[in-house]
Amino acid sequence: MLNTTLISTRASSQAGAAHELLTASGVQVIDFALQHIGPPDDLPRFHAALSALPQTDLALPVSPTAVAAVFAALRQPWPARCAIGVVGEGSLRAVRRALAAQPEDVPWPRIIAPDAGNWHDGESDSEALWDALQLAFAPGPVASFPWAGRHVLIFRGGPGRDLLQRKLEAAGAKVKVIEAYSRLALDYNAQTAALLQSALGRGGWWLFSSTEAVHNLQRLLEQAGLNAAVLQQQRALAIHPRIADALRTAGFGRVELTRAQIEEVLSTLQRLTSSLSPTPG
Repeated sequence: MLNTTLISTRASSQAGAAHELLTASGVQVIDFALQHIGPPDDLPRFHAALSALPQTDLALPVSPTAVAAVFAALRQPWPARCAIGVVGEGSLRAVRRALAAQPEDVPWPRIIAPDAGNWHDGESDSEALWDALQLAFAPGPVASFPWAGRHVLIFRGGPGRDLLQRKLEAAGAKVKVIEAYSRLALDYNAQTAALLQSALGRGGWWLFSSTEAVHNLQRLLEQAGLNAAVLQQQRALAIHPRIADALRTAGFGRVELTRAQIEEVLSTLQRLTSSLSPTPG
C-alpha cells in the first residue's frame, strides 16, 4: 500500500471514479481544481457547428474535455457520416465511451487515430494523426488536393496548436475551429487560501494536466502573498513535456512525467515511492 498524497489540479468534471482506485491503493487525494470548465464564449456558434455535423466529413475534438463538451451538447446521436479523429489516448477512450453510451442501434462513425505504437507528444501526436488521416481518406476529385471540398470541424477550448488546421487547409479542406468550452481560473477567497496552504504543507505530489493550471497556481501564490520559492519544496507529475517545462519554470523542485490515465498515474506513484524507500540494511 502506498502512503502518499496526490493533489489533483484537474477540473472536477475530470476526476470521475479515479479517486476510488487511488484510495484503494493508499493514496490520499486532495482535490484542488486550479481551473473550471465552463461553456464556450460563443454558444450559438458552438451549437451551429454541432448541427452541421451530418454535413461534416471529419471532426477533431482535441482533448477528452472537448470530447465531453461536444457529446454533452449533442441533441441527437453522432452522425455516422462524420468521422472522428483523435490526437491522444485519453481522447480515444473518451470518444469510445461516449459512442458506447448511445443507443445500440446507432451505427458508429469511423474513429481515426494513430496506431498505439505511434503515440508521441505534442505536435508529434498531430503529425501521427495527420499520417493516419491520409490512409483513412481516399483522394478527392482533384489529385493534387486530396482534401479539396471536405469539411472539417476542430473542437477545442481556447487557443491551441494549429498544425492539423494548417495541413488540412493547405490540402484544400474547409476547416472551422470551434470553441467547445472555456477554461475558468479559480477565484481567490478564504476557502481557496486555506486549501492552498494545506496542499503546500502535505509533501505530496501535485498532478497537472494543463499549463493553464500551472499559471493559475502562480497567480494564486501572488494573491496569497507567497513567494514562488515555496514551490522549490514541492513535487509534481506532468502528463506532457510542455507542462513539465512550465512546472520547472514556475519553480517546482522536482517534476516527473506520467501518462494521463489514472492507472498510469498510480503506476508512476508506485515507482517513485519505491525509489524513495530506504533499502533494508
